[in-house]
Amino acid sequence: MESNQLTAWTDRLFGSASLTLGEDAERVIQQILAGRVGNLRMAQLVATCLGASDSIDFTPRSLDEQLWAALAGIGNLPESPTQSTGALTGEPDGLAIEVWTEIELASVHAAWSLGGGWRSRAESAAAWLVEHVQPDNATNRPWAVHVFAALASQRGDQSYELYAQTLLHNCQVGSGKPDPFSAMILLHAGNQIQAC
Repeated sequence: MESNQLTAWTDRLFGSASLTLGEDAERVIQQILAGRVGNLRMAQLVATCLGASDSIDFTPRSLDEQLWAALAGIGNLPESPTQSTGALTGEPDGLAIEVWTEIELASVHAAWSLGGGWRSRAESAAAWLVEHVQPDNATNRPWAVHVFAALASQRGDQSYELYAQTLLHNCQVGSGKPDPFSAMILLHAGNQIQAC
């Protein structure tokens, strides 16, 4: 799947992450987890996937947490969803759109990284997101940025490229660099593109 476009995206993701994490990302991530960000369940899971932590202190509940725990090798992989199109997590029943969007994008991020049938389902969910949900309708975290970048490269569709660009831009717009949690997400996304 490697192409010049994906190589550029890998460099872009690693470069952005390093603005916050520096050269010794594992040490910095451990410091980040010792602060407020360490209270975020998803931050613990991402750090575990990055090898900067080796445990979580909660039971995964939502689909994003379950998929990330499976990706980290510390949880069971949920059964594949039965529907093949639409949002991966289903409709946002009772959740604020921002909360639902973040759960959806984090689920797509992990599902694509799990490979196989989960990757296929993540790709169809990403297509649905491009058509139905603005990329800035969440908390400015770059969940699934690598999925949209990979699909832009595979399909030659600029709408995926613009979605990925917006996700990356939004996590840096406030200070010119990603917040610590977003930097961890970007590092993981870069690793996933590089692994393909």
